[in-house]
This record gives sequence, structure tokens and C-alpha cells, in this order.
Amino acid sequence: MELQIRNICPNCFSYGYKDGLCKCCGYQARLDAHAGSRTLQAGAVLQYRYCVGKVLGEGGFGIIYKVYDIRKNEICAVKEYAPSGQYRRAADRRTMEPVSLGTKVSYAAGLNRFLEEARILMDLQSDSSVVDTWESFQENNTAYFVMEYLDGVDLGQIIRGGERRLTVEEITKIILQAALCLDVVHTRSKIIHRDISPNNLYLTRDNKVKVIDFGSAKRLGRDREDVTAQVRLRFSPPEQYSSNAVQGSFTDVYALAATYYYALTGMDLPSAKDRLKGQSYVPLKQLGLGIGENVSDAVDQALLLDAKTRTQTMQDFIRGIVAAIREGTTRAVPYVSVLKGPLAGRSWTITSGRKIRVGRSASDADLRIEQPMDISRLHCEITYLPDNKLLTVRDISTYGVFYNGQRLERGREYSFLPPVRFLLASEACMIEVGVRYEYH
Repeated sequence: MELQIRNICPNCFSYGYKDGLCKCCGYQARLDAHAGSRTLQAGAVLQYRYCVGKVLGEGGFGIIYKVYDIRKNEICAVKEYAPSGQYRRAADRRTMEPVSLGTKVSYAAGLNRFLEEARILMDLQSDSSVVDTWESFQENNTAYFVMEYLDGVDLGQIIRGGERRLTVEEITKIILQAALCLDVVHTRSKIIHRDISPNNLYLTRDNKVKVIDFGSAKRLGRDREDVTAQVRLRFSPPEQYSSNAVQGSFTDVYALAATYYYALTGMDLPSAKDRLKGQSYVPLKQLGLGIGENVSDAVDQALLLDAKTRTQTMQDFIRGIVAAIREGTTRAVPYVSVLKGPLAGRSWTITSGRKIRVGRSASDADLRIEQPMDISRLHCEITYLPDNKLLTVRDISTYGVFYNGQRLERGREYSFLPPVRFLLASEACMIEVGVRYEYH
């Protein structure tokens, strides 16, 4: 296959594209602000598989493209390592080359960090609130990783757009979903994000919240190498300004609380450095937004400059916010969704505390997944335990239940912190079991 496909639309990947205009989707190249010499040309093919389309976003260290996966016949996204000021495109408009001999070392170090971001994201693939990432590779003297394509907008764009102001309840729901995701990332994967901000909370068109951009993430328990992170001026806590300070889950708690404050008020907090010099902010309860004193106090506790006295974990932050919301306004709703297979898109709510039988049987299964045919008559049993917020899964099938590539022992009950994904019998059927919070 040639490495460049001509006359293909960078947006919908049809062949009705000519002179910068697509007759199929209406895409116009002249209106694309990202097109330029810094990016790959539309139609470039990576790994003889991924046809590059338009740029979805770019920052100081990477460029994200909308991409067509020729093998799977589906749209996805690819992130390319592209540090601004350290590289340029060669004459072939593909290959990266350092701008000078002096940038080779920093370019190589950044490339290693980029590949570590890909490894972190692939380790988090079972978390439905983190963008799915399933492959990384090196080509063109740089590196790439392949992610799910997200159709939506980040929280920062919504707030800055101003077309419709989000309600307190809507903002709280977004922040709580992000907190639940980060709690799983912290406790199960031992990773801290270190760059939480409105721009890195993504809202899809089907109302899911995704935490994105793990370029500054760090695995807990490692030595102190590369302990500093790219500081997000109004959202990073004091410890991120120092190479000697300890960082942990409380680091992300501060950033998420700062994000919550900004989303509710539209106002930035003073930077941590300015706060250490005495500059203060107005507590939420004093702004006349109808936000209760207890919610305001929970946010203030999460924004303490002293990391030792600050709210330590996402679970503590969640409890502080949820306990402060008016009684009866929220409820946890466990669910099962089919993500892959003939019934993809089907979703069911399940009853807390009740054992739910999943399988093909119309008469015996509480939740029927009749296809594909290697699903057993009764395949597994799922129970959500509201008291400890865990779910249990027991395989009772012929062909197995698989988690992270490993088959669960038949008949044994396993406990998981939701959300979690399983394969039933084979890769032909993937389900997700999780909990969402509804506001009423």
C-alpha cells in the first residue's frame, strides 16, 4: 500500500474530496486552523494501516490526529510525539529531525516519556473513564499511540463558550465522575495524573466524562526521577513547583478542586505561588451562587496549600462533596453495558445487592445476552455491593470470563472496584459493569 492516499477527506475519509472541499461532509480545508508544516499531511498512512486525517488538537509536545483504521474499518485517533522547538519535518513532510545537535538529548528523553504515557494509558484500558489506548509504535523518527476517537468537547471549552451555563448539579456530576475515575487510577493502578484541569476533562456526546492527557502522569512508589511536572498555573498545587516535594493522590485532589471552583464560578484561582505569598480567593459560599456552606468547606479543605492537612484521597473528596449536597439529590445506579459484539450499545441498570445472572437463556437469565453463540446459557453472576462500593463476579460458563487477558477461575467469586470490563467467552463480546450517579 502506498504511504500517501490522495484525494481523501481529512474529516470523513470519503473520496468526495477535491480542491480542499468535501462534497460528502462539507469539510473545508481553508477553515482548518491546524493545517500547516508542523503536522503530517492528510492522507499519510502509518504502519500501512492508519490513514491520517485532520488535526484534533496540538500542544507543546504532541499532535492528535483523526485517523481511519483501514484494517478495522473504523475511525480512531493517533497522538504523535512532536515537541515544539526541538524538531522539524524533513523534506518528505513525514520524518522528524532535530533542529540542532543540541536538541537530540532532550528530544530522546521526551520520546521516552511519551512512550511511558502510552504504557500508562494501555495499563488503564479497563477504566471506562480514561480514553482507551491499545497500541504504540515508532515510525518517522518519532513515536505514536492509537486511541479511541472521542466525539465531544472538553469542560474548558464549554465554560469559555458561554452558550449555556452549566448548572451546579451538572458541574458536580462531571467532577464526581472524574473523581471516581481518578480514585481508580490512584488506588488500583498507582498512578497520579498531575495535570488535571478543565481542558483535560472531556465530555462526550453521550454524556460520558473522560479523563485525558496523561503526558505528565507518574507511577507512585518510584524513585524521585522526573518528579516535576508541567505546571498548570491556576490548577497545580505548591508541591508541583518543587523537585523535592512529595506528590501523591492529594496532588490531583487539589487540581480537581481548583477545576470545580473554576467551573462553578468562571474565575481562576490565584496560582499556588501567589497564594503562598498571601494572595487569597473568595470561598464559594461568599459568591452568591446558591452553593451551600458545606460544599464550600469541602472545596476549601481540598485546596489547602499544606499537602499534609489537605484532603488526601479522591474518596475523601467525593465523600465531602456528596455529603454536602442536599439529601436525596443523588443516587448510585449500577449498570451493565455491552461495548463490543452483536448487542453493542445495549445497557441495563441492575439492582444493588441482588445477584444478577447473565447468559443466553430467556427463562433463567436475569440479563439476557443471546449473541454471540459461545455465550453460555448462564454465563456469569454479577452483584453490586452498595455498602463497600464493590462488585463481585463469578464465572459459571463453559468458555469463560476474561479480565485483562486472564480467564477467571470457574466458580470462584472475584471482587472489583467499578467500573470494570470483561470479555465473555471471547473478544467477540465485551461488557462493562459500573456505577453512575444520577441527580434528581
